[in-house]
Amino acid sequence: MKRLRMGIIGCGVIAQVMHLPYMRDYDEYFEIVAIADISKPTLDAVGDHYRIAHRYTDWRDLLAREDIDAVGIFHAGSHRDTVIAALEAGKDVFCEKPLAWNVREAREIAERAQQSDRILQMAYHKLYDPGFLYAKEHLDKMQDVGFGRITVLHPLNEFGLSPYRIRRGDGRIEEGHVEPPSWEESVAGGLAGLAGGSLAPLVDEALGPERKDNPRLRLGYGLITVSLIHQVYMLYGFLGAPSRVVHTEIWRDGQSIHSVVEYPNDLRVTLDWHYLSHIKDYREEYAFFGNHDRVIMQLPSPYFRNFPSPVIVQGGEGELSWEKRVIVSYDEAFRRELMAFYDNVVNRRKPRTSVEDALQHMQFIQQLIDAAR
Repeated sequence: MKRLRMGIIGCGVIAQVMHLPYMRDYDEYFEIVAIADISKPTLDAVGDHYRIAHRYTDWRDLLAREDIDAVGIFHAGSHRDTVIAALEAGKDVFCEKPLAWNVREAREIAERAQQSDRILQMAYHKLYDPGFLYAKEHLDKMQDVGFGRITVLHPLNEFGLSPYRIRRGDGRIEEGHVEPPSWEESVAGGLAGLAGGSLAPLVDEALGPERKDNPRLRLGYGLITVSLIHQVYMLYGFLGAPSRVVHTEIWRDGQSIHSVVEYPNDLRVTLDWHYLSHIKDYREEYAFFGNHDRVIMQLPSPYFRNFPSPVIVQGGEGELSWEKRVIVSYDEAFRRELMAFYDNVVNRRKPRTSVEDALQHMQFIQQLIDAAR
């Protein structure tokens, strides 16, 4: 059995909560050779915890190592530069969402990937959820889907992290309950983190000269790119590419997003994402309704390992109606996507969450923001 010699770029939350623990648990498949992070305290804290000797504050030094087969790209922000550099260094790539921060960046990555013989798999973990596969099978059998509804009620992100110990460096470990910031602080923090700094010109490019100075649209675009991307790839996973975006509304300073999407055969789907800070109850639902049957998939907080995603199937005949609630599996989607990456690399298979998909999703995100008032 071949072990993949992995380099990890980005040692933050998603690496610590999901990717690194699974790579360590499945050490007959993966060997973590080196890690990189711009924060040396975090780098050292994670390196000490996982006993990884080779550590870099510059990811380019990690990519220069010849003893690395594949790279996990888990850092915040745009992944354009790291993905392209990893491909050019001859590494296979497992990349967290989003692939890039606008269409141009995504297209540049896709063009470079087409010139490479390396595997580039997107970490779209929800598509590897056993509940998704079951719900998709039932949706495909529905006779006349008329309406779809995708909804996320998103509290403070740290609420989902409270069961874990997040190493920030200098001996500091975050765990347990965190009090949400004020509304004004969350808006300011979102604008700085998702539409400021090195991301600012990329957001300017996506919004265009007439709308780039609108803070509501800037934050809305950042949240669509970094969070609603999950619902975008799931929409495509369930139904394929839509015909068009009918309408997008962004309000509450950019932290509420509603869009109506059109499909053939007179089908409409609504996308809703709302930041609701103080209630520690994350909700995510994919619901599809027809004249004869209904399929609903419900997802827990993405940070909770091995929580199931129940699927509800409804039907009826005459006066009778029935409902079946199914727990498909307690297997973890993050584990399944990681093992899919291993299989794709070893057998040189194109991932079912590909760079071409990511480009299509980024183009759709552009349509969403273009339709926003």
